[in-house]
Amino acid sequence: MSHANVFVKLGGSFITDKAVAESLNGPRIIVAARMLRKAMDQAARRGRRIQLVLGHGAGSYGHIQAKKYGAVAGVHPRHGWEGLHRIRESMARMNLLFIQYCHKGGLYPVTVSPFAVAAAADGFVRRLDVHNIKALLDRGQIPLIHGDVIPDAKRGFTIASTEALLEALSRRIRFDRIVMVSDTDGVLGHDGRTIPLIHRRNIKTHAGAIRGSGAPDVTGGMRRKVEKLFALLGGGRAGSARILRCAKDAQNLYEAVLGIGGGGTLLKP
Repeated sequence: MSHANVFVKLGGSFITDKAVAESLNGPRIIVAARMLRKAMDQAARRGRRIQLVLGHGAGSYGHIQAKKYGAVAGVHPRHGWEGLHRIRESMARMNLLFIQYCHKGGLYPVTVSPFAVAAAADGFVRRLDVHNIKALLDRGQIPLIHGDVIPDAKRGFTIASTEALLEALSRRIRFDRIVMVSDTDGVLGHDGRTIPLIHRRNIKTHAGAIRGSGAPDVTGGMRRKVEKLFALLGGGRAGSARILRCAKDAQNLYEAVLGIGGGGTLLKP
């Protein structure tokens, strides 16, 4: 059976209220999980196995704590290593709840903790051990990663966004499709409308309209997301990427995972 490597991130802005500390939206996760399961089952019936790597953002769990402790810069002059402990504790709670909601939707991902397998140097993810991730994929399982604090050779520790971890992961695994679920219907233009397609010939036209996040977000918001995705596409490490707002029934997420649509903004090389 042939297969397609697909990376799906359920963004922190989709699964939490970023302005309210530790506010996980269980019903959204359950519906999304059901449609991911449905897409994988449908692909299998057509003889095309989806090898899914699932990710989730930190939302109002990690970002609020990271901003409070200045965790991107590492060890704080006053708080010391306290930020690392607070963020790790918060993300562990979030991840456990996230998995429990996934189970209610019929999806059974296995967390591969970024803190245990990744390392940075001055804020850049230099190493990501993909052995366990690849082993899970080969056995039909769903590895799960998430934005987290990771060790840093210069700063002591730093924040690694899900996109930064995806970039490191894609050095070893090429993804046919990347799907990013956000709180906006894709990338919005100057007029507030969704830009349906962005590619290397029109990216400069739209670059000025792409803004960061309005809520606490230490990893750069939409602008940084688009930049990282284009770097992957341009380097041949992904076939396409789609940024979308998940519909109430998550039908568009189902379509995006199968590569048959999904709305939002499609990014191509």
